[in-house]
Amino acid sequence: MVIATLRSLFSGSPKREAQDVYIALVQQSRKPFFYTECEVPDTLDGRFEIILLHAFLRLHLLKSQGGQEDLSRRVLECLFDDMDRNLREMGVGDMGVGKRVKVMSRAAFGRLEVYTQTFADDAAMKEALKRNVYRGADVRPESVTKLLDYVHEYQACGA
Repeated sequence: MVIATLRSLFSGSPKREAQDVYIALVQQSRKPFFYTECEVPDTLDGRFEIILLHAFLRLHLLKSQGGQEDLSRRVLECLFDDMDRNLREMGVGDMGVGKRVKVMSRAAFGRLEVYTQTFADDAAMKEALKRNVYRGADVRPESVTKLLDYVHEYQACGA
């Protein structure tokens, strides 16, 4: 009990740490680079996809560091809380929020799984990005390549 109290006094709370990680990944995903250079659609769906891509990248880094399962779980909780909050701000009623969050969370976990499976294979990762981020729209190959290059740089820097 005393150790836990001291630990909480001298370090940020686990929830606060997860919120900070989530806020950082959302801020990163708002950079114009994605919507100009990479031609990600600047829409609700496009922004959602870039946030999910950054969530994957951050969770992938945490997994590689080992022992970060609790933080990873908390970051995902922040993501789903944010989805809920945004839907409510957009005027979705209480009855519709749960259904939409369920659909969005299935999509999120699907993306995380696909990115995990394809991460080591550039061709497969490009296809996953094209299918998910661009939703199969006609996009210049250079734009998808720029996004894939960004993914590699992010991982290399340990952002």
